[in-house]
Amino acid sequence: MRCGSITSCSFAMFPDHQRGIGLIAAIFLIVIVAGLAVGVASLVRSGAAGYVQDVLAYKAFLAADSGAQLSLNRVFAPEGTPSCGNHVFPFTAPGLEGCEATVSCSAISVSGVLRYDLESRGRCSTGTEVAERRIAVRASAP
Repeated sequence: MRCGSITSCSFAMFPDHQRGIGLIAAIFLIVIVAGLAVGVASLVRSGAAGYVQDVLAYKAFLAADSGAQLSLNRVFAPEGTPSCGNHVFPFTAPGLEGCEATVSCSAISVSGVLRYDLESRGRCSTGTEVAERRIAVRASAP
């Protein structure tokens, strides 16, 4: 075996004296992969929390819309006396459980035409999360 220098000959002839960065590189890669795993887990967790809030906000919108429709049914009663007042509608049906709609109604006469202004606030909560949406409706009899 030919050697260019004494140092290279001693490493080639005695493998126990070889030095490398294998252990250091392995530790470095483990730390990088662990950091990436923590980052991905954090993104998944925040994405799931955002999804829950979006669903709750949509349910609050549907509760507000349902409250406005129920109040319009009372204002333009198919049978009986029309009623324009403040109402609270707690929902227990599947899909809107944990939600309620608070509706305020006012009647105003404009140029001899009776106009109804309704404001419906839908509120849904599940434990620590709360969402609220508001819908305003203006209606008049034909």
